[in-house]
Amino acid sequence: MARRKADTLDAALDLWARWSCADQTASAGRSMLAKLIDNKGELFFGGGGSSGPQTGGIECAIEAAVLSLFAADPLNADVLRLEYNAAWWLVAGRRGIEHYDPRGADQYNKAHALGISLRTYERRLSAARAVIESKLRLNK
Repeated sequence: MARRKADTLDAALDLWARWSCADQTASAGRSMLAKLIDNKGELFFGGGGSSGPQTGGIECAIEAAVLSLFAADPLNADVLRLEYNAAWWLVAGRRGIEHYDPRGADQYNKAHALGISLRTYERRLSAARAVIESKLRLNK
């Protein structure tokens, strides 16, 4: 996040964003040929290995806080997800945002996709970050 001074909250939210996309690279939904190529000719069935995101740590705590925030204020949670590109496809699908591409999208583009002004986007982002920071007791 080059537009903000990096801090503990930003570092944690960046980890959360990467974690939220981890299941997109897992083998779920992949063809058998793709799995064979990935595993160099071997297939593994069942509970071996750790494909998919881990189930503990700061990432899960942030996801729980974002889900709680979504229950109280869906727009704030959606702004936070788009800002950090954390499971942005859920926001796009739920809000009917077509042809959204997070690569290279700045805050103005993200605000426009949500149908709000840049000033409202910035205000909502600040409020969402404050809620997450409070729930996680970071930067105190």
